[in-house]
Order: sequence, then structure tokens, then C-alpha cells
Amino acid sequence: MMKKILSMLSNESGNTMAMVAVSITVLLGAAAMVVDVGRMYHEKSILQNAVDAAALAGAQELITSRSKATTVAGSYAYKNGYPVSYCDIRTGADTIHVSQETKVPMTFAKVFGMKDARISASAKAKVGPVWPTKGITPLAIEYTAVPHQTELKCSNPGEKNGNCGYLDIGSNGAQGLANNIINGVEIPQGTKTVQTEPGQKWGPVKGAFQTLIDNDAGKSHCQNASSADGTCDRMIIIPLIKSWDSVNGKSTVEIVGFASYWLDRVDEPKRIVGKFKKMITSGEIDGSQTGNVYGVKLID
Repeated sequence: MMKKILSMLSNESGNTMAMVAVSITVLLGAAAMVVDVGRMYHEKSILQNAVDAAALAGAQELITSRSKATTVAGSYAYKNGYPVSYCDIRTGADTIHVSQETKVPMTFAKVFGMKDARISASAKAKVGPVWPTKGITPLAIEYTAVPHQTELKCSNPGEKNGNCGYLDIGSNGAQGLANNIINGVEIPQGTKTVQTEPGQKWGPVKGAFQTLIDNDAGKSHCQNASSADGTCDRMIIIPLIKSWDSVNGKSTVEIVGFASYWLDRVDEPKRIVGKFKKMITSGEIDGSQTGNVYGVKLID
């Protein structure tokens, strides 16, 4: 194109000069489109990231209240440079929708009378019970114990026909069970039944839970249940089972969900004291699950 224009410039006829002027105008118009459209795409990407972050942050608060979810979503949008009004945020029982639009000043397009362009973005996030496949403590309780039970006892395993609530997920005995408590185990999504690990095994188990508590010694937010989160070792995820009925020795139990539990202390006689609480963690949202472990994801 440029070679053709230079050739035209060497020709001094009026018609040629007019064609050159038109060609230059076309080139300028193309440059304006490339620069300004590129800027629009860039701003659109930043805006989309901002509303995505706002929706995900707000969704985490839906398990507390819809009003708090709206406040948090608005706060995140503001921090990312795109303040939203309350009418730009819509909440449902388990979803939140955030939308926003902004003006992008044009540069070269101003020559053609286009001062700015409007761009918009929206995001919808959902919160729901999850199947957290990793980092699970191999200690099961009946789902009916949540959220009021504050002690996990093992003073009399005979109550559960030789079981203390432990799960055998590649544990290979007492020390293997203790290692799995410290490191967490993996339960693939969709697993419905797991084997129990009979016996008291209190020494290794007590040491394992105490290790989790001691690991958080330097983390102030981990020292109470209200501020503890998934970064705390003493915040554990426990499988919920349907029932201990008909369990005898090494048996299978049915998983129906998961619950988060904050470890307060390991005490005697052979009990773990703590508190159940709601917690956001990673994993696949599965509305069929129960318990108080939740995840969030963008759905639109």
C-alpha cells in the first residue's frame, strides 16, 4: 500500500494527488481503528476481571447473608477501580450477579467525531456444598452431629463396635493413620463408601492432632474459630457419614458430605475439643452434598 502511495506521489497530476489524499485518509482511519479497538479490548479485559473478582468474593459471603455478599462485592469492584452501585449487584439464595459499564476515551477516532466508546461486562457466581477431594482428615462423624457437637471422643470404642471414627484410607495401622491426619488424604469425587479403621490408637492420634494445633502457633488468626480459615492447619475437613449403625470392626460407611472443624485442644479422657464452622475451600460444587464446606465458581 505504501509503495503504491509513493508511486502516486511521483505523478503530479491533480487526479493522482486526490487519490493520494484519499489513500492517506484511509490509512489514518485504519490506524485509528487498530489503536482504539485494541484499547477497548484491553479495558474490556480489565473490567471483566474486576467484575469476576467482585462476584466470586461476594459469593463467598452468601452463606452468611445476601446483604453482606452485596457489600463485599461492591468493595472488591471499588478496589479494582470500577465502583458499582447496589443496582448493579443482584443476589439470589446461592448466586450473585455483578455488572458494570465504563467509557473508554478514543484517540485517533476523535478525528471522525467519536470521542469515547462504552464497554460493559458482567459475571455471575454461585456458592454451594463441595466435594473437597484433597486434605481431608480421615475421621468420620454422623451428619446429624453438625453443627452442635463440640467433642470428638474415643474413650469407649465399643460404642461403635470397636471403632473410634477413624477411616482406613491407605493408613496401614496406627502410625499411618497419624500421618494421614497430619497430611490429609484424598477421597476422589463421587466416592460413596470408605472403610473404617478400628481400634483406639490414641497415642499416635493424639500426637497427630496436637501437631496440627502446634503448626499454627505463629498464626494469630488461627487461634479462635471465628477468624480461622483454610490457611490454618487446625482447620480440618471431616467426612460426614450417614450412620454408624451396623458397623462392626472393619466395615464400610457411606459418605454424605463434609464439614469444617476448628481444633481447640486435645484433652483427656481421649477427646478432641473444637467447633464446627462454615468454610470456603477448593473443590467441585455438588448440590447433592450436605455439611458446611462450600466452594464458589463463575457460572456466567
